[in-house]
Amino acid sequence: MRNIDASILAELRAETLRPFTLLTIELPDYSFYFTDCDTPIGLTLSGDPSATLWTPRGYSFDSIEYSVDGVVDQMAFRLDNRDDALTVYFTGSVVQGSDVVLRQTVLDSSLDPLGSAIMFMGTIDGWEIDDEEVAITVASVMSRWSQRTLALHSPSCRWKKFKGAECGYAGSASWCDRTYKRCQALHNTDNFGGFRWLPSIVDKEIWWGRKRKV
Repeated sequence: MRNIDASILAELRAETLRPFTLLTIELPDYSFYFTDCDTPIGLTLSGDPSATLWTPRGYSFDSIEYSVDGVVDQMAFRLDNRDDALTVYFTGSVVQGSDVVLRQTVLDSSLDPLGSAIMFMGTIDGWEIDDEEVAITVASVMSRWSQRTLALHSPSCRWKKFKGAECGYAGSASWCDRTYKRCQALHNTDNFGGFRWLPSIVDKEIWWGRKRKV
């Protein structure tokens, strides 16, 4: 059985609970705290000793999309910008990758919030702005698992420039063939940028755990 706070149960029986959302956008130069309630909502979040104030701002968001694995992929929402208050922040800095959190809260009959729950959190993936609104697409932090790295694993050293910043060699030698053997001769193996054991595991079966599983 799920335990529910007695005060929330009382408000539920009285049918006085009012659900609202709290939207947090943390841009490089400024953080916004908006709510779709028509009055400001002050709430102290876990781990934060001071209360945060969410101010009214018109916005709407589409249904949150889930992948086949039940993981939230992305969310799209639109912020009212008819007062032009957001333009300078979105056009004057790089907002890509900024954190966004959407929370759900409920107010009791005295208009006091009874806690909050995170509905979605992620980073800004794309945005567009015009005279009336800012349209933003937010990607889940889990979506990064589907990205492919551009750095390929190689048994030889990946650092292209001998004596460069990654190589770190500062001796008198004038050449390197990017092998581990040469790096040993130069006493620079701490900076070796390759994976020298890769050839030894080519075409070999690899498994996780203590027991061998096919």
